[in-house]
Amino acid sequence: MGKENKNGYTPEQISDAEKLCQLINSIPEGKRSVFSVVMLAYMNGMEAGMVYAQDARAVT
Repeated sequence: MGKENKNGYTPEQISDAEKLCQLINSIPEGKRSVFSVVMLAYMNGMEAGMVYAQDARAVT
């Protein structure tokens, strides 16, 4: 990753967030809530996987 700015985010993270915002805005408004639910489920799964990986490393 790159150097963090004053908010603690790297330029790569900011760029990714901007791309995500553009993607969300490209979804038709009627389908946006379904997209948001799927995206949130994906992000929660990724977070759970990261926690699981940390726990697995702590045990070994």
